[in-house]
Amino acid sequence: MIFTKKTFISITLLLTLALAGCGQESNQATSNSNDHTLHLMDTSDIVSLDSSLALDGPSLNALNSVMEGLYMPNEKGDYVPAAALSHKVSTDGKVYTFTLRDAKYSNGDPVTAKDFVFAMKRAVDPNTKAQFAYDLYDIENAKEINQGKLSVDKLGVTALDDKTLQIKLERPIPYFIQLTSLPMFFPLNEKFVKEQGSKYGLEANTTLYNGPYVVSKWDHEAGFTMTKNPQYYDKKNVHVNKIDVKIMKETTTAVNLYETGELDQAIIDSNVIDRYKGNKELNKLAMPIISYISFNQKNPFLANLKVRKAIANGFNKEDISTTLLNDGSIPTDRIIPKGLVKNSKGVDFVSSTSHPSTVSLEEAKSLFKEALSESGKSKATISLLVSDNNTSRKIGEYLKSQLETNLKGLTVNIVVQPAQQKFELRQQGNYDLSLDTWGADYPDPTTYLELFTSKSALNVLNYKNSQYDGFIQKANTISLQNEKERTQLLHNAEDLLLDDAAIAPVYQAGYVYLQKSNVKNIKVRPFVGYFYYKYAQKQ
Repeated sequence: MIFTKKTFISITLLLTLALAGCGQESNQATSNSNDHTLHLMDTSDIVSLDSSLALDGPSLNALNSVMEGLYMPNEKGDYVPAAALSHKVSTDGKVYTFTLRDAKYSNGDPVTAKDFVFAMKRAVDPNTKAQFAYDLYDIENAKEINQGKLSVDKLGVTALDDKTLQIKLERPIPYFIQLTSLPMFFPLNEKFVKEQGSKYGLEANTTLYNGPYVVSKWDHEAGFTMTKNPQYYDKKNVHVNKIDVKIMKETTTAVNLYETGELDQAIIDSNVIDRYKGNKELNKLAMPIISYISFNQKNPFLANLKVRKAIANGFNKEDISTTLLNDGSIPTDRIIPKGLVKNSKGVDFVSSTSHPSTVSLEEAKSLFKEALSESGKSKATISLLVSDNNTSRKIGEYLKSQLETNLKGLTVNIVVQPAQQKFELRQQGNYDLSLDTWGADYPDPTTYLELFTSKSALNVLNYKNSQYDGFIQKANTISLQNEKERTQLLHNAEDLLLDDAAIAPVYQAGYVYLQKSNVKNIKVRPFVGYFYYKYAQKQ
């Protein structure tokens, strides 16, 4: 796993809050100025607050504010001491020694170096099945442990004493401090976690918190409440005492509550966005999130490259982005999003590719006809797995219509599932096509490309290509400090992935929401969830 390189990456994220226009303030009702509770929404419920196991956006979004790593981003996005007070790096750049601050969990227990050691060992233990364990692979022996080749005791993390944590790396990593803000690095109280067993992270009272907030109430599928953590070391700088989050799958419901002042923030979509054009309460984010179709190559029909290429090019991406979504999303033929990263000369990784990744619609039709003939069939039926939120449903219906119209003989059956069930079906390989999204964990192309390596725990495509694996491995090791060579290797990997039609990129996501003018300093955390609330204020 690779993060930004000093000689390689000049990060230019598109993730700044941008006002959609300079029109007049809306006449909508504003939330009661005397109400110091933030009233928010999300489109799905938290799946888990176990920082070793959380995968989905809502869970990671909540974890941003209830847990805290060694270093965390501040109001400006700079990484500053959090659970740690400071750190030192050895002369060879491979050993980090952190001095911890006097901090407590929400139950009053002290946060110690042993808690970080326990958390990291638990995450890389293959029995935990932590899907983001690769976030720790830069630590000595982490990858081998996670693959079952070494004992977890061999992990290069040590509690020198209660307040001193030592982490040994496989090689010098100049971006390592940024990594310590990821959930895999959040501390876990071993006694509490073991007491809760399989229930840890699944209820408000079976979770322990070291961040600015705690989850004080959790009504599954309805919403949850976060309240200020009285044990938090920096509580004087946490200005909102309570955050109430409602789960709303329908945009119209969210907009109605926003307009009546019952919500301070509402996520919206194409159905209502034009209504707020020119309104200063309308905010847009361009997200480093790619939506794509996964092909399960265990399906004999989808194992045919011609079928995958036909489906990948058998629909209109422009219509999905600009008409169906209308939220700032942009069509894409790549798996790496625009604006994720630029090189030292200011060239975006995406714009520096010269390899075509698509075929024409007519070619797609021809390929599908050939594939049917080769299979001895005149028609084929496949399923498309989508989430139960409104956007996924709409895109699923559109894809079904387009593919059945353009690829004669194809029938697409849509399977709608809640996020957790969809994830489980994918992990079990019980799907044909799946409409998926992936957001960057860190600003480097490998945050996407490593998903599809042969041994990735998140590779549910049954895609295996030794040449692809070789490109990624070399980019992560031999060519780590050679900008030009490494960039070319990563381009080669992306090109091969698309030539093999292992996936079908659809669009780079936009994110549009309404926010009351009296709500300030809700910060964007683009690589883990989307928002964090430590600095939020309601005036």
